[in-house]
Parts: sequence; structure tokens; C-alpha cells
Amino acid sequence: MDSKTTFFKIIFEHYNHISNGELNSELLVEMSNRINDYYYEQYSRFTIQYPKSIKRYSSFQLKDLEHPTTYEIIIKFFKEKSIENYSEYSKLILNMNEIELNTFEKSREDFYNMF
Repeated sequence: MDSKTTFFKIIFEHYNHISNGELNSELLVEMSNRINDYYYEQYSRFTIQYPKSIKRYSSFQLKDLEHPTTYEIIIKFFKEKSIENYSEYSKLILNMNEIELNTFEKSREDFYNMF
């Protein structure tokens, strides 16, 4: 399996490209670290849990960043760091408009309220 540093580099470069310099690099690094921690742990666990899929979980795949859990991590991160600007930062990184962000947050809230 690739190193945690390699995972971070892929994640950071992806979001650095998306932010196009519009996001403070300190926030970008911290957000990327949070996402990296989550996925590195998941991949590590999945290589053990699903040995037939070891090739799938040996290198980070950018498509995993399109998962709703990633969106939640990003939104939660920005809410913790900048409650007044979380929506602007989240829309930038997730490439969403206001309606899409609100719809996503509402759908996740509804999902969690089912339990």
C-alpha cells in the first residue's frame, strides 16, 4: 500500500488545483490532512478486511473524493474553522453552488434523522 505521505500528496494536489489559490494554504493543508487521515485508515482496514481487493486499496483513487463522506468531512472542517465563511469555502472546494450545498446538507441531515 502507498504511504500516508503519498495519499496526502494526491489529495492536497487535487484540492490545491480546485482552490486555484483562493483558499489559505494553511487551511488547505489541514483539510487535506483530515481527509488523508480518514482515507488512509479506511484503505488500511479494507486491505485486511477484503484481501481479494488489495490491488484496489493499494493506491489512493481520486474518485473516492466524490463520496458523500468526503463532502461531510470538508463541510464539518470549514464549520469548525470558520463558521461565518464555511459555506463559501465548502462551495469552492466541492465545486457547488448555494442550492447544491444546501440540498446536500439537508439530504445528509434527513439521512441521519432516519436512525
